[in-house]
Amino acid sequence: MKKRNDIIQAAERLFYTHGFHATSTDQLCREAGVSTRTLYHHFASREALTAAVLSAREQRFMADLLPPQQPEAIAQLFVVLGDWTKANGARGCFFLKAWGEYAERDSELAAQALAFRATLRHYITECVTHLNGAEDRPLSDAIWILFEGAITTALLTGPAAARQAAQVARQLLRQNGATG
Repeated sequence: MKKRNDIIQAAERLFYTHGFHATSTDQLCREAGVSTRTLYHHFASREALTAAVLSAREQRFMADLLPPQQPEAIAQLFVVLGDWTKANGARGCFFLKAWGEYAERDSELAAQALAFRATLRHYITECVTHLNGAEDRPLSDAIWILFEGAITTALLTGPAAARQAAQVARQLLRQNGATG
């Protein structure tokens, strides 16, 4: 299991930095400290590895968030984004990169990458609903758009983008009678 996790972690770093298709199997094996045989023992194909990397990344991201019932859940969402940017740099959204590379090549991987966006949007809607006591789709979507925009803005401003988006989200929540 350790080797499998080593491969996933190495693949995530390389895919984020260099791209999914630009990363060679040799690079993956070298970075993970495994042979090609070990790589393919754990993953039947590059697509299987990519699916595992996307799944692991989503699980880690969601695990860092607070339950939607917590008043600080929206603020934590932006903290997690800022921490990711500090630790890994700002190279855009990992899931959008995957979608971009697989949209025309592999519909299952493209769908998996986009499913994360839907999961995140649903999470934000749940957070706002708990704060407001009722669903407020325009407010939820505004916060979701702030989060998505912070990912892109971080390309230019780094982790400050997440802090700035968090401030605007707090203002929107206050203006709409929610606190968070």
